[in-house]
Amino acid sequence: MKDFQIKEYEDRYHQEFKEISLEWLYKYDLYEKADDDLLDNPNKYLKNGGLIFLAHANNEIAGTVCLNPVNKNTFELLKLGVRENYKGLGIGRELIQICVDICLEKKIETVILETSSKLVDAIKLYEKIGFSQVEIKDSYYESADVKMELKI
Repeated sequence: MKDFQIKEYEDRYHQEFKEISLEWLYKYDLYEKADDDLLDNPNKYLKNGGLIFLAHANNEIAGTVCLNPVNKNTFELLKLGVRENYKGLGIGRELIQICVDICLEKKIETVILETSSKLVDAIKLYEKIGFSQVEIKDSYYESADVKMELKI
């Protein structure tokens, strides 16, 4: 039995959404100015057709992910993060799976993501779910040196 629930983003959780991402960005020395757009303006992404999910556990936000449309056939996963004290409970996997399920419903062909080779555990999780590494041609993020995609 899982001890968490995944719910859609609400403005009242903006600070937690931001904190969870900043936690891992600073821990792995990956923070850059480009991160602020989503972290400071999540409603901009929501108005553009994006979705943000939050994992709730023990009356707090334990994890986050954003699913953002790139075009009519492709969505991108952004800012997957789980607080340190909640790792190992399947929260990251569940957050990704909800995004994949939504893409299936919407008949999206590809889910992409960009990450850093420093995030070894995250890359392993993406690979377990079925993502594979592809060539990275250009990136919004300077620290992103790994691109992955999942064909649905």
